[in-house]
Amino acid sequence: MNFNSFSFLFLFLPITLLIFWMLRKKAKDTLSLWFLSLASLFFYGISYPEGIVILIISLLVNYGLIRINTKGALVSGIIIDIAVLLVFKYGHFFYPQIGDSITAPGISFYTFCEVAVLMEMYRKNIGVLSPGEYSFLITFFPKMIQGPIVRPQDMMDSSKVVLKRPDIEAVYRGILLFSIGCFKKVIIADTLGSAVDYGFDNLLRMHTLESIVIMLSYTLQLYFDFSGYCDMGMAIAGFFGIELPLNFNSPYKARNINDFWKRWHMTLTNFFTRYLYIPLGGNRKGKVRMYINLLLIFLVSGLWHGAGFTFIVWGMMHGVLYVIHRMYSNKFPVKNGNRLKNAVSVLLTFLYVNAAWVFFRAPSLKEAFKLFDGIGEMWFPRFNIYLANTFNIDEFWYVIKVLHLDRFWWGSYILMVLILVILLLTVFFKKSAIEYSKNCKIGFLSTALIVVLLVWCILSFNGVATYLYVNF
Repeated sequence: MNFNSFSFLFLFLPITLLIFWMLRKKAKDTLSLWFLSLASLFFYGISYPEGIVILIISLLVNYGLIRINTKGALVSGIIIDIAVLLVFKYGHFFYPQIGDSITAPGISFYTFCEVAVLMEMYRKNIGVLSPGEYSFLITFFPKMIQGPIVRPQDMMDSSKVVLKRPDIEAVYRGILLFSIGCFKKVIIADTLGSAVDYGFDNLLRMHTLESIVIMLSYTLQLYFDFSGYCDMGMAIAGFFGIELPLNFNSPYKARNINDFWKRWHMTLTNFFTRYLYIPLGGNRKGKVRMYINLLLIFLVSGLWHGAGFTFIVWGMMHGVLYVIHRMYSNKFPVKNGNRLKNAVSVLLTFLYVNAAWVFFRAPSLKEAFKLFDGIGEMWFPRFNIYLANTFNIDEFWYVIKVLHLDRFWWGSYILMVLILVILLLTVFFKKSAIEYSKNCKIGFLSTALIVVLLVWCILSFNGVATYLYVNF
């Protein structure tokens, strides 16, 4: 069950909201949290029944260890959590029968949340958690499958989970944010995904322009897929009175790789900084040790996303540039430049991130290099018509046919060019969905936008693909 599905939007979400707010009105928060925990387990179990047993056992073991709350319990908990993660996330590479029999989507996200609670409890940054509070912190469904990776403090005040009652305006703005996020996923990301899938299935046919379009399409697909999920998750959490931490902040506007990682999957960056980089010594043991620690963080980040040389290369591409940037910025502190200098910095960072995403998407190093070979050919025959047709969204293609533009040889390429240009302009120059939904003027236009986007998405639910980050 995804956020962008009929069962979620018309059954699970409204029923869960109704019961939750009835309980909040008539009972204490404890019962409300227990209900949300059970609803979240149902949400996960109905989608991934083979993974629910793993999740429940993990919850029971980790809760027992935080109640013991000794150094031995902390170390045992981290070892057990990482071992389980390794078995069910990477075990199928060594024993394929594991992957064929049991999968546990989202295990990376909820495992890291469990580790965060173990660490914060041991450091005495939070008080004793009740079983309902603990289960809620780990399983809350808007963030369990793809994040954000929250510390308990992100959802608590002292030792109590913070539940705020949203007003009418907050609900309206949440619906607007959900609509934009849903549109990003259902219409934009999945359209780009069709182009990316076709391209990687036919790499030997791709020449320079086609290869560039495939690379750019995946860069944009991942952006709109993940940011769309983050928008929807934040909006849904808000309906329950929960404010999730910001996890995605226009990362392609970054001026350097350091800035990029302050904007992309922000809670993952924070997790590695708090619970790996700083315990390893951070920057307290000299520059050489700091650079080694940074490279190790990016190696772990690559492996966290997937077991394979492609993810290691992706992580190391980011790590090496990150270290180079730190070396450079230590000697020559970064200053705000003029608009041209800033624009060039953003462009160069974006191009580098594009190249790294190729390894993130490619099934193997061989296929990644095939794509780069296609770009390097510098051959520009007529653009592949089948690749261009993957961009032909039915609603817009109908307009082109009505205007008889499809009669011209260039008619089939109109939507591809328009979509890529508009998306690039949006990524670089427009406010994020969260900024827009928080600050836009409420009125006819915003209401019309909600209606159009939601209706369009709902009519397209049948062809929706799964989220990209659900596998990480």
